Amino acid sequence: MRKPDAAQKAELLQIIRSNDWFDVEDLLSEPDLVTSLWADEVAKAASEHIADNRWEAFALAGIRQYAHADSLAEVKIATIVKQAGYSRSTFFRIFDNLTKYQLRLYQLVSQLSVDVYKQRVFAKPRSPLDFANFTINLFYSADCTIPNDWVAMLWKKYGHLGHESFHPQLADISRIITQFTQKHRALGYAELTVSDVHPVVCLYEREVLESRLGPQPSFPSAEQSLRWKRMLFGLVADPKVLERTSSGGRHHSFLDYYK
Repeated sequence: MRKPDAAQKAELLQIIRSNDWFDVEDLLSEPDLVTSLWADEVAKAASEHIADNRWEAFALAGIRQYAHADSLAEVKIATIVKQAGYSRSTFFRIFDNLTKYQLRLYQLVSQLSVDVYKQRVFAKPRSPLDFANFTINLFYSADCTIPNDWVAMLWKKYGHLGHESFHPQLADISRIITQFTQKHRALGYAELTVSDVHPVVCLYEREVLESRLGPQPSFPSAEQSLRWKRMLFGLVADPKVLERTSSGGRHHSFLDYYK
């Protein structure tokens, strides 16, 4: 992993601390920088999320290992247990094997990104367009921190669990989006329920997953993230807001943006 530019990282951290997020399209060619930023965020969130001290220690050790590794082969159980301060036998009692640990860590990091999102998104009011940009910038950048081959390996082994079991954080994302839009209806949001939002959240994660798989993954791409910003805006904005932003003045749904 290449050491990120300190000045650039400091500038991006300032944006995050103001409860905004950087435009992910600008940093798709800087995965080390994005990963470094997210490693800091999830490490802070982990101490509040994990009740089991042993699991927290193994999780933080794993986050540090994966953030600095270029391949799965570089991540060793011996290094994880040494950094965690526990024995190999404790590791195997908790996780049974390395791939189960990798799955739990992947799901934990995904959940911690939701914790970061909830804290940041409710920190201030946002227009529907700002909300859509913020949401996709945050989650797409979080997805960029996990290499495609790692996700493909885990999906090959655990995909039989089903998409929503593989990504259990999706229900929480749907609830947060619904709560935020309901709280700020006066800013131009559509009247949405969790049942309206959840299929779209699942579609997002499913598309990202599928774009990772195969011999020539298409993830990440600026086209994909920008399209999802438009789609989310099309979902959450009140029809009157969509009419004002449309040259033709016609009603849009989020599917109009799925092109």
